[in-house]
Amino acid sequence: MPEMAPYVDDTETWRARRKLYEELLAKSDTLLMLAIVDDEPIGYGLTHLMPVAGSWLEDTWRTGDRVGEIESLSVLPAYRGTGLGSELLERLEAHLHELGVDDMILGALAGNTDAIRLYQRHGYRPTWLYLSKLAGRDRRSR
Repeated sequence: MPEMAPYVDDTETWRARRKLYEELLAKSDTLLMLAIVDDEPIGYGLTHLMPVAGSWLEDTWRTGDRVGEIESLSVLPAYRGTGLGSELLERLEAHLHELGVDDMILGALAGNTDAIRLYQRHGYRPTWLYLSKLAGRDRRSR
C-alpha cells in the first residue's frame, strides 16, 4: 500500500510474514487455502486457532476458549470484486466452525478500505484500534 510508506516496505514485510507463516504452518490448527486459476495462485487465506487463556483477549472480551484468527486474506488486483475474497473468507470461517470455534478476529491496515468493507459485510466490527507514531526508519539502521 503506497500510502503507508515509509512504514510499510514490501520486501521487509514479506520477510517477516514469511517467518510468521512458516511458524503457523508448522502447527496442526493452521489452514492455508489457495485460490488457483490456470495453475496460477490468484488469492489465499490463512487462519489458525488462538487460545484465549493468557492472551490479550481474556481480560476484555467474552469469548470461547479459542478464537479463530484470520491471519491473512489476499486476492490479486485483477480478481478483486469478483466475490473471491468473500468465498475465501466464508470457507475459512466454515473451517473454524467445523473446529467448534465461533469467535473470530482479523485485522486490516487502516487504508485498506476495500478489505474493511468486505469484512464488515461479513459481520466483522471494529473492536480494537492501534494508533501509531512511527519514524519510518530503515530496519537495517537499528
